[in-house]
Parts: sequence; structure tokens; C-alpha cells
Amino acid sequence: MDLVAALTGYGQATRHIQIDTAMPGAFVVERFHGREGISESFRFEIDVLSSEPFLDLAPLIGSAVRLRLATAAGERCWNGYVTHAAYAESDGEFTRYRLTMESWLALLQLRRNCLYFVDLDVEGICEQVFGDYPEAHRRYERVEPLRAFRLRGQYRETDLDFVLRQLSEAGLSFRVEHGQDTGNAPSGDHTVVVFDRHARLPDGGAIAFNAQDVGDPDGVMTQFSDRRQLVPDRVVTTSWKASELVALAGQAQQPADADAPLLPVREVYDGQRAGRFDTSGDAQRYAEQRLDALQLAKRVYRGGGSSRTLEVGRVHTLNDYLSGPVRFVPLSIEHEAVNNLGAQIGQLFGRGELEKGLYRNRFIAVPEGTPIVPPHRDRPTVHGVQTAIVVGEPGGRVSSTRDHQVRIQFPWMRGVAPLPGGLTDTASRSNPAGHAPGDHRSGILVRVAEQAAGPNFGHAFAPRVGAEVVVGFESGNIDAPVVLGQVYGGRVRPPFSAGEGSDANHSGSLTGLQTQTLDGQPGSRWVMDDAAGQLRHELNNSTAGTRLAQGYLIDQQGTMRGAYRGEGFELATQGWGVVRAGAGVLVSSTARQFGASTQMDVAERVEQLKDAEKTAQELDRAATGALAVGLSANAALTDFLKAIDPAQDGKYARSVGGQSATKPSGTQRDGGDPVERFATPAVLMESPENIVVTTPDSAVSYAAQHVHVTSQGDAHVGAGATVAAATGDAASLYSVAGGLKAIAGEGPVSVEAHASTMEILADQTVRVTSTDERVDVLAQDAIVLQQGPNRITLKGGDIIVETPGQFAVKSGGHPFPGPRAASVKLPALPVLPQGDPCDFLVQALAASPAGRGAVAAGGSAAGAAGGAAWSGAASGATALMADMPAPGAGSLPLVPQALADESSRSMPAPVPASSGQNAAPGPSLGYSTPPPVSSELEGMPKKGPAAQSGPCNLHVPAIPTELHTVDAGCVSYFQTGEDGKAVLKDKKRIWLNMSGTEDSYDIGYAPATATVTAMIYIKINLKDQYWIKDGTVYMDPSTGKPFSVPFNSDGNRKDLVIKIVDRPGGLGPISSSFKKRIEDGLNRGNYSMQPKECPLGSACTCKVKLRLEVELVQIGRCHAEVNLFPMATRADSGNWGEVNVQWNGRENRYVPLKTQHTIVHEAGHLFGWPDEYFLDGGSVYGKYINSQHLVDVKMAQLVDNWQRETPTNLMGRGVYTEKPEIAKYYMYGFRNWFNKKTGIEWEVLK
Repeated sequence: MDLVAALTGYGQATRHIQIDTAMPGAFVVERFHGREGISESFRFEIDVLSSEPFLDLAPLIGSAVRLRLATAAGERCWNGYVTHAAYAESDGEFTRYRLTMESWLALLQLRRNCLYFVDLDVEGICEQVFGDYPEAHRRYERVEPLRAFRLRGQYRETDLDFVLRQLSEAGLSFRVEHGQDTGNAPSGDHTVVVFDRHARLPDGGAIAFNAQDVGDPDGVMTQFSDRRQLVPDRVVTTSWKASELVALAGQAQQPADADAPLLPVREVYDGQRAGRFDTSGDAQRYAEQRLDALQLAKRVYRGGGSSRTLEVGRVHTLNDYLSGPVRFVPLSIEHEAVNNLGAQIGQLFGRGELEKGLYRNRFIAVPEGTPIVPPHRDRPTVHGVQTAIVVGEPGGRVSSTRDHQVRIQFPWMRGVAPLPGGLTDTASRSNPAGHAPGDHRSGILVRVAEQAAGPNFGHAFAPRVGAEVVVGFESGNIDAPVVLGQVYGGRVRPPFSAGEGSDANHSGSLTGLQTQTLDGQPGSRWVMDDAAGQLRHELNNSTAGTRLAQGYLIDQQGTMRGAYRGEGFELATQGWGVVRAGAGVLVSSTARQFGASTQMDVAERVEQLKDAEKTAQELDRAATGALAVGLSANAALTDFLKAIDPAQDGKYARSVGGQSATKPSGTQRDGGDPVERFATPAVLMESPENIVVTTPDSAVSYAAQHVHVTSQGDAHVGAGATVAAATGDAASLYSVAGGLKAIAGEGPVSVEAHASTMEILADQTVRVTSTDERVDVLAQDAIVLQQGPNRITLKGGDIIVETPGQFAVKSGGHPFPGPRAASVKLPALPVLPQGDPCDFLVQALAASPAGRGAVAAGGSAAGAAGGAAWSGAASGATALMADMPAPGAGSLPLVPQALADESSRSMPAPVPASSGQNAAPGPSLGYSTPPPVSSELEGMPKKGPAAQSGPCNLHVPAIPTELHTVDAGCVSYFQTGEDGKAVLKDKKRIWLNMSGTEDSYDIGYAPATATVTAMIYIKINLKDQYWIKDGTVYMDPSTGKPFSVPFNSDGNRKDLVIKIVDRPGGLGPISSSFKKRIEDGLNRGNYSMQPKECPLGSACTCKVKLRLEVELVQIGRCHAEVNLFPMATRADSGNWGEVNVQWNGRENRYVPLKTQHTIVHEAGHLFGWPDEYFLDGGSVYGKYINSQHLVDVKMAQLVDNWQRETPTNLMGRGVYTEKPEIAKYYMYGFRNWFNKKTGIEWEVLK
């Protein structure tokens, strides 16, 4: 009898093993062998027979399959998926095939992944993995809570291995439950049930024990044994928690059995990596779970039989056993079965078991109630280190936390924003966004290792966003990354790069540290230069150009070693410099050989000061002896000398910090001379040679008590103009020998006594001589000339001559004319000069609410009502007033009364800026006829004559740079005709929409340069457009590089496929050339401003320049963002070209335009300048609306020179001309801002 006939005669319905596959009726089961267990995927090897020798097995792979085994109650089903199908053998009449059936967990073994899971517990992690498998039916039965992990990594690990490791670490087991639906179509229905050690397990029914298989339809258990072994009885685990500086520990111990012998503790000590546990409860739970996993092997059951209802993970009862019923839970079961193919098939195969069939199993089990915990699974080890990029807030520079942690992203991470060249396709249905956000949402927050780190001390270097860092892993654990350092590469060059490929002029002698500000600008720099014979050390800060250089001084620019500048040290800054010392400052140029001295040693100068003290005391005695004013500051000099002299108070009185107050002497560590120090916080400057104090401006010296100057030689004071000395009390000049001289080479010598007597005394002769003219002696009351008893008195109309001797008048003649009267006019004492034209702006600012108080801030001095104004200059000389009492102190007036009366007069103030009125000109300050005030409505103003007086714009105080926004909202207007009435179309008004615009820039005023500067920061994104031809980037044959397509805001040809890409590298030379091109174009008008109401008119010198600037950046703060392409045929406000081009059909290539003003035009938009061309029905701007708020598109020119279309202006079609005009009204926005800030109306000049 042949096999086919045998198979055809019987069919599956009569056999106790059946199979349902994707190829119905194609197979009959011959036998199978399978294994299933807790925490493992089941696997069945099934031999099937078929009458077809050449079946296509492809439809079976991955398809659902159901294996059915007959039982007393019906059938038991195992459901799964075919993972392997193969031809086994054939004898010409039948063919044997072997099928492998596994659970859906086998699919997890086929995918290997690299990704991180953030802030999830084990169940959340499993759900995210299982979500990518539609076949994954699962259920969770937990009692214990699960800990959420901050970071869990799967690195080059299969999904199955990763999931099993996570479940094991959390103490979770799983079993597989099969659906028992016996329909014809296989469904692969089975569920993975995850449970913990405290979960209640389902019942599995009772099984009879019998040493012989008695033919029970459900089978019996023929073998059962109880096995025990010695296992660890104690687990201790610990882990360091760095955030709390504490070690978290947990321990669990199994009590010894009552009848067990006394044995030593068998402890497993598990020292975990740092950060393994969050709380001590986590550590304790982990220790208990590990102990339960080890205790699982303490007592196990082994058995076997023919029971067809035995299932893993269920509680079964064994009846009729020797000692009574036994309840147990199978951990694993191996199944073997042979089908009942009948006697004929058995004869064909020569196997008797095929006649009736056969089923046997073997199992391992534990007693009911035993906690079931999976064994520990080792984590894969990450070998070596990796690199990653620091990420953070968009546009931010720092992403660190208080605990010195940064967020990073690895190159292999996939997501919406991978690193350049990375993948966005995550191949995940459950998490399509991936785990590479590219910003602060990155969950990989890692600590940064430093060479020195401790409680409140150590290094502090936080890698910036975009930096490439080296990442290591604690104990090779992917879950514990640590930043070990930072590396250079690609676009990130070292700050002092040298060697091959560098443009540096040295081989690498520079070492140090370079920082950047948070907006990407140069910050601080520390350089050590090890060039042979030219050692240098330099600290540099870009703020105010501050630097400290030591050693061999050179001019270093970037990586280049520049020209020689000297040797020694240099402390320089363009800002302010301060040296503060609470106990005293010594500035000395006296060298100490080998440094053999103490810090405050000034022995030579102490001796010099002693000599100066002696000289001053001798001069004091001589002056007071001659009734001159003495040198009362000598006492202060003596006190100062006492404070710095180590023989007196200038020394340490006792030990400091364990150091002796005396210097070492010979072989003794102490006992020598005292250690010098200043007893008072004095400042001492000393030099063995010269000390020079010089300035091109003024020098001021002030002392609340005395100014004491002693010279053992000569003391000279020289002034190119005037020497003025004023004192609040007395002034005395005394000369011991040599006399006093007061000589004026030109001009008078005047000695005056305003409130008391003037005396000229001499022990010998007093001689008054006039060589060329006369000697006048004038007095209001009387003149008395007396010598001994002789006196001549001139008083009133009388001349009285008194003498006890002879009065003789000798002359060639003696005429005595008659009497007559005449008055003598005495010259007035000198007063300060009157005001100057600058007073207009001073008073205008003082009167303006916006500028009130600006006079003081701007550097001029203006008194209150009844006070005085001081200003003026004389030949570059500086007037010095010393020891002048404050106003109200004493009787000396601050200003002569005549000047006070004049300067207190009010000055004309200009009318504050307004939009609808023109103010009348004010008084002319004594000028005969005030010049006319220019009007901005007259068009471009003419150039005025050169100014005659000094500039007064410095009276306007500095206005700090601020963010300024210009806004024109969106409003609708309708078209009108020349009569002002609406123009109708189809009996409807023609509406014109005014385009809304809002632009921002920085603006401020600097009095030092008298300039209002408006600045735009433009963020440049380097882009390019590649031509995609036949699905790939087209390479230009002439260059071998991708073909670059110019940007066109009107769009490219429909048949042209392009791809926009990022261009690598920085701005480099683009920045300077672009910046210059834009600024030269914007400032072509060379505009300035002057006060509109100044009485000087065009002769006014109060000129304030207008300057527009741009700054091109790639990171940091910006007002606008622009994509910059190599070429553009038509740019727009957001997309520019380095070169504006047009297509040349004759040359078959793009050629540059003759004019390259497009970027200047687009930059004008950023300052709020709208386009100056539009068509009927199009969009127009609010600034083009006439005074009636109507748009008249027929008008050639609107009010105040506003043009709606122009062939010459930059914002019109003049952009295509060689020199586009910058219209005056482009400056109105900056002028209006200045009007508001100063409270004065200014006009724009060219």
C-alpha cells in the first residue's frame, strides 16, 4: 500500500496531532518536539509529510501556524509563527518537511538597534519596543511598583536580548498563554503574560501519578522526584548616589531551615555601578529579588509522563503520590509526540509507534509558593569611548545644569533632528520621532568629568552647545555615559592651531585657553608661548581690549606670532583700570638681585624721605623766622615716614599664618631684621631714576589736608599758557637766598588786594621803574608819599607837602595854570567771559522733558536759577581752580556778580518735535538777524558754510543702544482720482491693501563721535541649490563639483529638480566683503542732522551724523535671518545671493550683473524702508499715503518727496543703476527716534 493512498484514506480528522498552516491540507504531522518555559520563548520542531515533493515553502515563512494535540476534553492548541521551513528527505513516494514554530518573541531576535529610553520604567520600555510588532499580544500582572529609569540604553543589542535583560533586572518573569480557538484558519493567537514574584499564578488542574502508563486519555505522570541543593542564602548590594553623596545599600537573607545543619553565611555581595538606585528601597527590593532568583534552585521537582494538560506557569496538583498530593509550578516542559498514522503507515516506515501514536513530556518545577524570579543577565559592555555633540536650547550656547551636566546627542541616534549626515527614519511605528531631537529635549543628560573636582573647588569647564565631546561609560555601561573631554575636528579648529595644514607662522609653540561669549564673539584668552628665547605668558579679555602680558612681548593676532613689542610685563585696557589694596600699594622700579627682598621693602626710599624731612624742617624754621607762612605739612610727612620705616611702625608686629615676623638670619629661620609692611594703607611710588606723569589733557591732584612737595634741588613749574593758583586763606612765597622775581615778557603784571591793605616792604631799596612809558599811581581817596619826617599827600583837590627841612622845586620854568576839574576812571577787575552759541542747545536740553538733566550728563556745567554757566577754552590751556570752597561755604562768591546776572538770563528753547506743526524761530541771542530755518519740505537741503564756533553737539548725552521696532500695520485704502473722489470699477471701489511690516534694529547715540548708529544683526545660513538629474546630484564637468543653481524667488523651471543643502564652513571672507558692500551702499548719502530751531541756521555746528551698520553672524542674537546662496537671479528679504546673476544664452551660463546692489536694497527693508514701486490694485505701504489718508495712484509724487515709483532711488528701480540714490526721507525713522529721545526737533542734512 503506497503512502499517498494511506494518507488519502485517513485524513487529519482521525489523528491525535493536527496542524493548520497557510497551506491548508498540504501537510500531515508525523511527529514533533517542543520546549516551553517561564521567561523563554517556546520552540517546536515539527516533521510533516506531504505527497508533493516540490512545494514552494515561501508562503509559510512568517505565517501563523497552529499545532493541535487531542485530549480527553477535546484539543490542546499551541499557536505561533513559522520561522523556519525546510525540505528534509524524500523517497519518491512521500516527502518529509520540517517546520519550526515559535512565539512572536522570536521576531524580536531579528532586529538589532541602538537607542535610548528616557524616564521610563521597565513596562514603559517594553511597551515602546513591543509597539513595533503588531503580533505582540501581552498582559502585565504586577504587584510590586516599578522604578522609572532616567536613562536606559540599547546599544547594538537585539530587541529580545534587551527586553529579557530589562525584565530580569526588574525581577519580572513571563509565561506564554495560547488561545484555544480551534477554527480552521490559524491565527497565531498567544499572549505573553509578564508577572512578578508576588503575582498569583492560575490553576492548571490535577494529574494522577502511576508508575505505568495505563492509557488514561489525558495521560498520567510516571516519573516525579524531589531534588535539593545548597545555594547562597544572603545577598548584599550597594551603589553610590552622586547627587546626594550617599551609598545606598540593601540586604536580604534566607533563614536556615529548622532541621538543617549550621553552616556559614553564603553571601553574594553585588557592588553596583554609581547611580544604580534612586532610593534605599530600590536597593532593598533588588537584593530580595536577586536572593529569590538564587533560591529558586534550592528545591526543584523533576518529572515526566504522558499528561497532555501540563502547562508552564500554572499551579498543578499531583495526586496519588507516595506522600500525598503535591502542588507544583512547572518552570519548563519538553514535549515529544508521534502521530497515529495507522498500521499501514507504520509498516511503510517500519515504526510501530506510528500505528497508535505517542506523547511524552519531561519537566522541571518548583513547589507552589516559591517566588519565581528570572536569573541575572549580564549587560553588554561598551568598549572604548565615543564622541557626541552637545545640544541645547535653539540659539542657545550653554546647556549645563547646576551639577555640571550637559545634554548630548550621539551620531548614531536617529530622529527628527539627527546630527549632520544622520538618519531621520527611525524604522519604528511606536516612536517615529526617534530619540534625536537635536536640542534641549535630548534625554541624555550626562556629567562632565574634570581633572580636579571637589566640594566647592576644582575646574569648571562646561562644553558649549555644538561642541564635540569624548564620552566614556562607567564600567562599560551604556546607561552611564560620562563626558571625559572635548575634541576638535571638522569645522571646529583649535584656537592656537599650528603645524601641517595651518597658516600659523610657528610650529606649535602656543599653549593656552580660548573662550567665547554666549553670542559667539571672542571672550577671554590665556596664552603660554614656549618659543625658544621668547617665553611669554598672556591673559587677554576682549572687553575693552584688556590684557596682561609677561615676558617677551609680541603682537599676537589669532594664531600668528606678530612683531616684537618689548620685554617685561604690560597691563593694558581700553576701559578703566583700578589697583586696590586695603593695606597699601607699592609701585617700584628698583630692582632686587635674585629677588632677595621682602614684598614691601623700600629701604632706599626711606632714607631719601628722611633727608627730605630734614630739608623741609630746615626750610620751615627759616620761613617762620622771617614771619612767612611755615610748612605745616611737615608733621604729616613725619607720620608717613614712621608708617613705612621698619625701624618704627612699618613692620609686622607678630607672626602671620605661622610665619615669623622677622627675616631669616644666617642659619636661623628667624631672629633677623623685621619684615617690612606699611602701617597705613598708603600708596608709594618710587624709582631710582626718573618718575614722569604726563597727559595730553588735564591732570588733577587733590588732598583734603596737605599737598607737600620737597625737592633737594630745584623745583620748576612751566605752563604753555596760564599758571593760576587760588587759595581760600593765605598765600606765602619765601626764599631763603636768591630773591623773588615776577616778570611778564608781554602784558601787565597785576598785584591786587580786594578787601584789605597791600604792602610792599623791603629792608633796603624799593625801586619802581618804567623804561618806556610812565608810572601811574591811582587811589580813590588819597595818595601819601613819605620818607622819614617828609610827606606828600594828594587828597581831593589838594596837594600837601610836609617837611621839617627845605622844600625846593628846581625847573627851567614855573608855570601855574588855573584850576580845573577832571574825573579818573578806575579799570574794573577782570570777570569771566559771557556765554557762547552753545548755550542754545544747553538750554534747549534743560527745557526739554526728554532731555532734562542732559547738561550735567553731557559734561557741561549749568547752575540753577540765579547760578552761573561756565564754558570756554583758551589756546588749549586748562584753567585750574584749587581749594575753592563749595557754594555757600565762606564769603568768597563762586561767580562775580556781573557774570551771574548775565548767565541767569533764560535762553530760547526749541519747540518739541511734532508731526503737524512748524514752530516759529526763537530769539537770536543778540545776533542782528537770525538765519532762516531750513524746511524738509523743500527737498534735499543745500550744503551750509563751515562752522565758525566750536561744536556743541557734545552737550547731547550718550543714549545707550536699544532695540527699536518700526511697525506699519495692515490697513485698507481705496483708489481716488485727481478730484479726491473714489475711482470705481464695476461700480465698486478699487481697494488697495497696505502691507503690514515690522522691522527691528539696535540704535543709539555716541557723543564722542557725534553719531547716531543703527545696527542690524543678520543671521546668515549658508545654503546652496544642487541640480538633481536622474535622481542624483549633477556634477559640473568643468569643476567636478555639484552644479549650483542660483536662487530665484519667482521659482525655478517646472522641469528643474533642485535640492537645497547646507554649505559647510563659516562666513570667513564673505563677512567683511558683504558687510562693506552693504554699509557703503546704505551710507552713500552721508546724512547728518542739526537742531531745526537753532538761531545760527545753516551755520550751526551742532551736526549729528547718521550711520547705518550691519553685523553678519551665524549664531547668537539677531534681528533678521537670511539664507545666503552663492548666486541669485532674484533675491527676496529672506534669501540672498553672494553674486546677483542672469542667464546668458549666448555663453550658455550665468554671468554677474554689472550692478550688485540687490543686497543693499534688501538690507534697506530690514531698516523699515519699503519698496518704491507698485501697481494699481497692488499692495502699498502706509508711508505712501497722502495727508488725506488716500492713495492716488495717478500722482507722480506724493507729499514730502515720497515717491511711489522712482528710477533713481535704491528702494525703487534705481537698485539696477550704478549709483542708486539714498533719499533723504529714508532717514526720517532715525530722526524721529532722535527727536523723541532729546525732545528737540532735528532736521536731516546731506
